[in-house]
Amino acid sequence: MLNHRRLLDWICVAAILIIAQRVHATETIRFEDYFADGALRIDLVHSGTASSEEMSVRRIVREEIWAGPKVNLIPHWDMGKYRLDVRDDSSGTLIFRSGFSSLFAEWRTTAEANLVRRGFEETLELPFPRGRVELDVSVRNKTGEFERLLTVSIDPESHVIGKTPNAGGVDIHELVVNGPPERMVDLLVLGDGYTVIEREKFRRDCRHLMDRFFDAEPFASYRDRFNVRAIHVASPESGVDEPRKRLYRDTPFDMQFNTFDSPRYCMTESVWAIHDAAAHAPHDAILLIGNSSRYGGGAIYNFYTAFASDNEYDDYLCVHEFGHGFAGLGDEYYSSAVSYNELYPRDVEPWEPNITALLDEGKLKWGSLVDADTPIPTPEDDPRYADKVGAFEGAGYSAKGLYRPAKDCKMFSKGNRRFCPVCERAVVRMIEFYSPE
Repeated sequence: MLNHRRLLDWICVAAILIIAQRVHATETIRFEDYFADGALRIDLVHSGTASSEEMSVRRIVREEIWAGPKVNLIPHWDMGKYRLDVRDDSSGTLIFRSGFSSLFAEWRTTAEANLVRRGFEETLELPFPRGRVELDVSVRNKTGEFERLLTVSIDPESHVIGKTPNAGGVDIHELVVNGPPERMVDLLVLGDGYTVIEREKFRRDCRHLMDRFFDAEPFASYRDRFNVRAIHVASPESGVDEPRKRLYRDTPFDMQFNTFDSPRYCMTESVWAIHDAAAHAPHDAILLIGNSSRYGGGAIYNFYTAFASDNEYDDYLCVHEFGHGFAGLGDEYYSSAVSYNELYPRDVEPWEPNITALLDEGKLKWGSLVDADTPIPTPEDDPRYADKVGAFEGAGYSAKGLYRPAKDCKMFSKGNRRFCPVCERAVVRMIEFYSPE
């Protein structure tokens, strides 16, 4: 009989070999072996209540443009409330992975979700497969583990796959072009509530906000890794909805303030319309500018980023919200009123890179940026740590039980502030992921 030590050694060796095989498989996946030109788009209905959810497929479309990376097909991190896994049907090989969150996931934490069942539009995008694939969408449960929510088998030769129209007649304006889409971070700006005669205002707003965007770090240092394009979709009426004022406008993307009855939260549920417009230009991230002088916006990781065009904080708002939508950063403030009920469940480590429940002080996710003499948790009122990375209590809309990396940061308060080192590192990681050298 094997002794316990030898058995343990064998188990460790076997585990190392399995991990090595998985890493090797990931590194040797070649885009051209599994994917063709273009993108596969799947429009979904995501429905349920506070205690249940399900996804159903509305339509599947082939689009002409895939702007995502052709090298980094599987990220080395798990971010997002949901995860899309794509496997080659014949071999079972994981060939693509993408994490994301959704407006539906936020709605499930509101009081309304205990009273009614609702459905929300969502869209998944991936490079167009050469052969049959199986798509799995998984959701994090209350313990932080992923559970399968939807499985779809797709034959790329199937006649049920539609096709988006070509870009003829679409008003595409190139603001910044530094290289081919597959090697750049491609930002696509869409305007909501800009009429035909406000076309030039839309372009001015885009230029103004992108100038301020590239004034901020780390975007200033990585400017040459970005492409920025804008599409003007003429709106029948000017402005965006303000339900509390009983003001409703007819616009292409139905942006509105008071999302989930939060005054400054300005979002839209018309996700399919967004992607109908976005199909005509390369995009890794979609930005929506609402034609309004009122302060407000919002963003969801790998979903979209939205903000109003004309207010005293518009430059801050653009960068702050982009931190959510692009890098998965969480809000670090905790004093503002929100409509969520336990957005961050207790005793579960948040997936966001800049928020922690500090369940294990010895495994702080940003521990490599913390000085050895900085106490964890970190006292906020001690001036010695005012500019240090630590673990300051108060984050994620909760004054207790959640911690942020720095005393102040662009994800914590408004104004002319930069990202803290932890948030900046998370943003840079995503820039480098989408723009491999």
